[in-house]
Amino acid sequence: MALSVTVLGCDASYAGAGGACSGYLVRSARTSLWVDCGPGTLANVQEHLPLSELDAVLVSHQHPDHFGELPVLYNALAFYEPRPPLPVYTTAGAYRLTTEVNGHDCTGPLDWQIIDETSRATVGDISVRFSRTDHPVETLAMCFEADRGRIAYSADTGPGWSPARFGDRPDVLVMEATLLRHQEDHAPHLSGAQAGRLAAEVDPRCLVLTHRPPGSDPVLYVEEAVAGFGGRVEVAAIGRTFVA
Repeated sequence: MALSVTVLGCDASYAGAGGACSGYLVRSARTSLWVDCGPGTLANVQEHLPLSELDAVLVSHQHPDHFGELPVLYNALAFYEPRPPLPVYTTAGAYRLTTEVNGHDCTGPLDWQIIDETSRATVGDISVRFSRTDHPVETLAMCFEADRGRIAYSADTGPGWSPARFGDRPDVLVMEATLLRHQEDHAPHLSGAQAGRLAAEVDPRCLVLTHRPPGSDPVLYVEEAVAGFGGRVEVAAIGRTFVA
C-alpha cells in the first residue's frame, strides 16, 4: 500500500452544511495517522477505520477548526472505546487548551508528545518532519515519508512560509488556499494564487488545495493556483484520496 492522504474535512474556520473542518488520514502499508482533528472529523475518520486501529494523532495548532475534536476524542477513549494509550503529537498550546476544556490533564487514553519545529517523529513506517509556518499561533506544517513516497501538508500559513523548508520535492502537497487574490492580506492565510506560486518552488506531482471557506467556488481557486504553478491542481473534498 503506497503512502496516501484521505480528506476527512477541509472547510476553513467553520464547517458548512454536511462538511467538516480540517482533518486528514495519512496511511501507509502498516500505519494510520489522523492529522488535524477539526470539528466533524472524529465521525469521518471512523468511516475508514475504528479508533482502535489508529496509530497516532498529529495536530498542527491550537485553533478550534484544527484541534476541536481532541477533547471529544479523550471522552471517546476514556469512557467508550478502550484501547492502549494513543500517541498525540501536538503543540504546547493545543495540549493546554484540551486540558482546560476537559478540566484535567487528559492523560491515560492519550499519550501526549509535545512537539515544535525541531521535532522529528516516527510512527510505524511513517517518518514525520515539522516546520513552523507563518500563522499567529505556533503552527506546524508536516512532511510524511514512507515507501519512497512523500506527502507535505502546509497546515495554516501566510506567504511567509514555503514548502521548500522541507527540502525534498513532495509527491503530493496539501496546501491551504483560504483566500482569493483580491483578499490577500485580509487574513493570515494564502490565496489560491499564493498557494500556486509556493507550490512551484517544490514542483509536486500534485497540488491539493484545501481549507477553503464553505460555499466558495473551487474553480476560482484552481484557476489562480494553476496560473502560478502550472502543474496538476486538485481540490480537497471529504472522502477524496491522493496517493504519493
